[in-house]
Amino acid sequence: MMWEFEQAILDGIWDSFLRGREIRHLDFACGTGRILSHFAGRASLSVGIDISPSMLATAKKVHRGSELIEADITQNDPLGHRSFNLITAFRFFPNAQPRLRTEALRSLIRHLAEDGYLVFNNHMNMGSLLFRLARCLHRGGDDGMSHREVCELVARNGLEIVATYGRGFVPVGEDHLYLPISLLQKAEILLAKCTGIRGLAVNVVYVCRRLKNSLSQG
Repeated sequence: MMWEFEQAILDGIWDSFLRGREIRHLDFACGTGRILSHFAGRASLSVGIDISPSMLATAKKVHRGSELIEADITQNDPLGHRSFNLITAFRFFPNAQPRLRTEALRSLIRHLAEDGYLVFNNHMNMGSLLFRLARCLHRGGDDGMSHREVCELVARNGLEIVATYGRGFVPVGEDHLYLPISLLQKAEILLAKCTGIRGLAVNVVYVCRRLKNSLSQG
């Protein structure tokens, strides 16, 4: 269900920020290529990069139109001077330690075109209802990333958030759905329309671009 929601969010981002443009897409920590696959046929250039050879081996079987690279760009960047006007990074930042988050983001910014967008998600939002409930019940909820940490990370590195999308408002676990799936989907769609509560979602997608003053200074 969450992947269905993410696909809808990605389509909305495409319509709002990318439609009508020639897109050069880089997917960081691409894994088996789920995000690459979603944009297949819409991007003129599609590049995925990951450090896992097994993940890339799976991706190569189904993403023949994408260039797949095994590398850790924080240590050895094989992309050279290439630039992309769409960079995606899903299910990476909240799993990484703060230092790695910064190193990875700075590596990605080097390849972000001046008119480009960086789209990433925080699927372990510590401010979500689910994580708050887990902490109240002493069942975890301490591992993840807060909205404040996201904002600070972005601002420190010359980016601004231009849009956010939230899904996963209802505090349920993968193994414990307290509502029928059809009702849960409807509830999530309705709650997503309430812009003031996006920070309560467990999965928040951010759309970022370079700060205008950093462009003029650069």
